[in-house]
Amino acid sequence: MRETRETARAARRTVLRAGVVLLGLVAVLGFWGSALFQVTFGRALYMTIVTMSTLGDAAIRVHGGQQEAWVVATLLSGIVIGVAAIASLTGFGWVDYFQTVRRERMLKRLQQHVIVAGGGRVGRRAARELLAARRTALVIERDPQLARDLQAEGIDCLHGDATDRATLERAGLDRSAGLIAALPDDAANLYAVSLARDLRPGLPIAARAAESRAAELMQRAGATRVVLPEISAGRNLAAFLTRPTMVELLEDGSVEEIRVREGSRLCGKTIAEVAASGFSGTVAAVKRHGGFLTGIGGDTGIEADDILLLVGDPERLAQELPLLIR
Repeated sequence: MRETRETARAARRTVLRAGVVLLGLVAVLGFWGSALFQVTFGRALYMTIVTMSTLGDAAIRVHGGQQEAWVVATLLSGIVIGVAAIASLTGFGWVDYFQTVRRERMLKRLQQHVIVAGGGRVGRRAARELLAARRTALVIERDPQLARDLQAEGIDCLHGDATDRATLERAGLDRSAGLIAALPDDAANLYAVSLARDLRPGLPIAARAAESRAAELMQRAGATRVVLPEISAGRNLAAFLTRPTMVELLEDGSVEEIRVREGSRLCGKTIAEVAASGFSGTVAAVKRHGGFLTGIGGDTGIEADDILLLVGDPERLAQELPLLIR
């Protein structure tokens, strides 16, 4: 009831402001027309209202550029006011329309982004972490208010159902770099994982599960990695005490991971050659064919599809990585 009263008050305020603007516009055009046509202000107001309504007045004789400019300005004002009135009466929101157009263009431009299914606490946190790592994130959220909150926070959000094929396609799943299934229940996450795997067989998929049985089903459905909150939290707490330096490196962004693509400038180079090229970071580990190489050194060669773990200053890594991996 309170929301209804607030909406009614807002509507009345909008109408009042629109009326004041309209009267001010008529007055300004009336004064201008009175000066141009050498008529009384009352006659000028009549001319303004008739012209603004696009009915026209055969008695008006237009001579000269300034009088023509007045007629054009008055006519255009009437047309704009008429369109705005029709839009208001039909409930058509111009702001929403242009926001929708802008959003659709943004969706079509997305490349190598990470889709986050669900904008709740877990999904929102995942999106924030992706943005902090300078990755592009797109959240799919069903709740319209939550979707607006995410947009207000600066997180790109698509209002829709992540378990719907059309929504995933609209989110650019075929151009994405991965999917995070962070929906509020295991059944929805399982369906999202299965659907995404069907649409993109090789897509990296990370999923959240509340139950161990659900985690097993998600892995069978094609999830690359399934996280159970209680297990993850336990590991993090233990790591904080047993490996505090590693945790600190991960939390402050001093560790980055890159995959060496075919044709990359890194292919065929040794770790020593990478360091000699001016790269400020250190190659801490190399993962190849699912396992980490042991005893790596300056003469270790880098191959396509290798995964490199790099340690260095977070800001310098962010600047150098785009140049390093191209």
